[in-house]
Amino acid sequence: MVRQQRKFKPRARTSRELDFESVGKQEEGKIQPPSEDGAFWKIHPPLSTRLYEKSALGRRHADGSISLTASEVLFCHWHRHVPLPNVEWLESELMKNPRLVYEAIIMDVGRNGGEMIVPTIHRPDDEQLAWGVRWHRDRNHLKEAYQSSVAIATTHDHLDWRNLLDWCRKANKLGVDAELFVIDDELDVTMYRIDLIEPTGNLSPWEDLSTKQKQLFVSNWESKTPTESGSYVRQTTPWDWEQIGIEHMSGRILRKEEDTYIQHMIVKESEPTSDSLLMHDLLGRGLLLRPGFKYGCRWRVYDGDLNDSHAPWLIQPKDEAAVTWEGVCLSVRLAEGVHKQWVCAISDDLGWNYLRIQRWLPGKNSSSE
Repeated sequence: MVRQQRKFKPRARTSRELDFESVGKQEEGKIQPPSEDGAFWKIHPPLSTRLYEKSALGRRHADGSISLTASEVLFCHWHRHVPLPNVEWLESELMKNPRLVYEAIIMDVGRNGGEMIVPTIHRPDDEQLAWGVRWHRDRNHLKEAYQSSVAIATTHDHLDWRNLLDWCRKANKLGVDAELFVIDDELDVTMYRIDLIEPTGNLSPWEDLSTKQKQLFVSNWESKTPTESGSYVRQTTPWDWEQIGIEHMSGRILRKEEDTYIQHMIVKESEPTSDSLLMHDLLGRGLLLRPGFKYGCRWRVYDGDLNDSHAPWLIQPKDEAAVTWEGVCLSVRLAEGVHKQWVCAISDDLGWNYLRIQRWLPGKNSSSE
């Protein structure tokens, strides 16, 4: 029996054309092409006034003219009927900036629906956090501060997690969101929001146990029987630390990482590793850790008893996280497909930081708008 084929309509993909018939100056043309202005392209009033005040395009000068980047020129060509300077203009600009195609498409997609994205090169007085800044569609860029710092990347770009953490911190300090636009080899753009979270749960960590409970736990653990991937502890007395081990076979079965953690952080038989220190921070927050191998990460993390709720987070230590955006995008997509949040754990002098990366769309699932 042959299965009936599913019928669905593929998602329409945007393709922009260049209007070569309008290229160059035209005697009767109401809109003239921009003129070269060093590394930028200049447009004069009255068109410049409308482009700047209504759409936040370019940097305005004292004479009312504006300077545009090449990506803004393409945006104006597609959406404001501005002619290109000459037929070879795109090839010439690509020689100067090989990433122009990506920047122009991100500008096009990011400004969809009235959002206003402005390259930070136009804003020398602001702290240069990333490639651009964004105003929401219902804000006034002439009177209000921008809402977001915008970074851009291709799926193949190398990812520096510490730089990402630093960017997110600075954005938070300024009270703006950190947004990332990633473009793939099909020239399709996916948008992400990056923020720092403080995951917490309601389980009792080691520090909350009484002295008697701690002594009993250590005594039970020291009588463990090794297994191939951890240990088994027969449960003859109450097991008061629910964050450690799985109840099974009239006892408790511990993973190898849990035994190592106890050796490092509880009985202190040896110096702790980064993994043990991270586990200690997460357990100290009242969280429950379970293996995340089915989800391509180190742990799935619960904020309570796993029988009462699903794990809100998938946490991956920085040293095991992807090193390109292609890998991170895959991890985030997998996490959201099972209704979880993907989080990268990064340590520094201030302790452990939990960087959450989520897909988002302007105006639809923005927490700040």
